Amino acid sequence: MMKSLVAGMVAALGCFAASHAALAASSCGKDGALRIRGDVPGAISYDVYSQLQPLSAHRLALFQDAGTVKRLGDGLDVCEIADDGVSDPGAVLVHVPQGKMAWWVSAASVERVD
Repeated sequence: MMKSLVAGMVAALGCFAASHAALAASSCGKDGALRIRGDVPGAISYDVYSQLQPLSAHRLALFQDAGTVKRLGDGLDVCEIADDGVSDPGAVLVHVPQGKMAWWVSAASVERVD
């Protein structure tokens, strides 16, 4: 009885995770769905993103304390804002489908969602 209950819960969680990933990808449109790789800093503006480079723990701590940088967790589904107005190919503007803020992250920190 207990094994079947646990198996049912695991199956339900697996379906929920798969549907959540599919929902995030579909809410972005086919080309705009990305996933964060590793824990990365997201900056509230391109200027803040530029000041973080090259990334150091001290500089990151200062910006986080000021509230201008947020940690975006590994595996977070995000949507790319393609028309960001910046010509830097190393920076990507993303937003969480359920959120209101957009964050600048390194292009090396995101991957396309299939």
